[in-house]
Amino acid sequence: MVTLKSFAKINLGLEVVGRREDGYHNLKTLFQTVNLCDTIEIRENGTGRINLSGDDDSLTWDESNTIHRAFAAFSGKFSLRPGFDVFVKKRIPPGSGLGGGSSNAAVILYFLNEYFEKGMKAEELIAIAAGIGADVPFFLVGGTALAEGIGERLTLLDDIGGVSVGIVIPGINVSTGLIFSKLNLTRGRIKSKIDTFMKSGDFSILENNLEKTTFKLFPQVRLIKEKMIRNIGCDLALMSGSGSAVFCTLRERDSGKLKKLFPSYTTLAVQTIGRQNYLKRIGALPSGKASVFGADIRRFESCRPREQYNV
Repeated sequence: MVTLKSFAKINLGLEVVGRREDGYHNLKTLFQTVNLCDTIEIRENGTGRINLSGDDDSLTWDESNTIHRAFAAFSGKFSLRPGFDVFVKKRIPPGSGLGGGSSNAAVILYFLNEYFEKGMKAEELIAIAAGIGADVPFFLVGGTALAEGIGERLTLLDDIGGVSVGIVIPGINVSTGLIFSKLNLTRGRIKSKIDTFMKSGDFSILENNLEKTTFKLFPQVRLIKEKMIRNIGCDLALMSGSGSAVFCTLRERDSGKLKKLFPSYTTLAVQTIGRQNYLKRIGALPSGKASVFGADIRRFESCRPREQYNV
């Protein structure tokens, strides 16, 4: 059996730039990996089929699942018939805006590249990932990155690692499709807060343009953010992605406040993780020890990210 770690992300800022002709939206967002993770167990079964299951009954484990789609996209490219039993221990809540499904898909792509010894470079894997979901390409690089377009254009930034982050997740599943379908775009060109942040490093100016829509449909998410700001001294408090999770930067003395403030919600204290640490922990870089993907991980050295990837 192979055991894989699949990490979550937060959006340090998210701006909706405009609507595309294909119905999607062009975005500008700052992705950041954190050390909350799902665990994926994989066993060969010799059947030529993927048997996928998990410990979260709220999810569908059929062909619509991102893990199934990653297997289908990779095996279709190479005319493979992989046979595996896959079990997922979910710790990244679905519908929270923390990228659990996208992360699962990306880690499976890395696993298949190693298992079948295809030696694909990061650019090639990202091209496959972009066809699975907008956030999947990011999870092939991790760390801190600027994503543009629908998420497929990545610019790798200096890491913001080791920052303590508090996350509060209400017991609701927010559909990304629903939020974008209700989104009203602001007319006219607005100066990018993300561009300003990258020059100044001032977290307090960052925004998430999806908050207004999500807050209107799910007012409990808005109340979480407001309560955070009132009661915790933080440089940044934002909804992640389209919600429902809300996060804030934490000072050490405030780390115990979340459970007291939000006793009926899931509260997590996590840390941001940088790119090299992230890639080692998912088995995509040599660590000096045998990788979770197998003893010979050297072929992954060619997948170390460069400054920018465009698909």
